[in-house]
Amino acid sequence: MSTFNLPTFQPSNLPTFQPSNLPTFQPSNLPTHEY
Repeated sequence: MSTFNLPTFQPSNLPTFQPSNLPTFQPSNLPTHEY
């Protein structure tokens, strides 16, 4: 089989997904729903 000329897919090259970089979801910031 011929080797593919396409660049090997390396997730390590992609920017690592770090939830810490995203704004933390804090329900406390939302207006508390009070009955």
